[in-house]
Amino acid sequence: MANLFVLNLAGTVAPVDADNNCNALIDRAAGLMGSEPAAPVEVPDLDAERMTLFGRVAAQEITADEAVAALKALTDAAKAAAAAAKAEPAILLLAGEPASRSEIKRAFRGAESGTSVEVASLDGSTTGAITMFRV
Repeated sequence: MANLFVLNLAGTVAPVDADNNCNALIDRAAGLMGSEPAAPVEVPDLDAERMTLFGRVAAQEITADEAVAALKALTDAAKAAAAAAKAEPAILLLAGEPASRSEIKRAFRGAESGTSVEVASLDGSTTGAITMFRV
C-alpha cells in the first residue's frame, strides 16, 4: 500500500497538486503559497572575535577577567548558533505554528486514509490542506 498526498489551497475547487512523496509536495506547497524558509543562521567566527578580545586586553581597554567573561559568552553564542544552523528550518505553518518538513510529515504518522492537516504560508496569508490517502 502506498500513500498519495494531495494539496488543496483555499479558494480553489480542485486539488492543486498531488504526489506520493510527501517532502516534494510540501516543498511545492511552500512555493505555491509564497512561503520562503527562514534564512540560514550564521555562525560567528570565534577566532576573529578571540583575537579582538586579546588585542583589547593587550591595549588595556578591558581586564583579563572581562575578556574571560566575554569569551565565555561568545563561545555560548557560537554553540547556540551552530545548533540552530543544523536545525531544519520552518517552511509552513502547521496549526498556526512554524513547522519544518519533518514536523508536517509526522502529522500523518499512524493516521487513517483521508487524514488532512491544515497548513499556511509562514506569513499566514495563504492557507490550504494536505490530505493523505492510502492507495
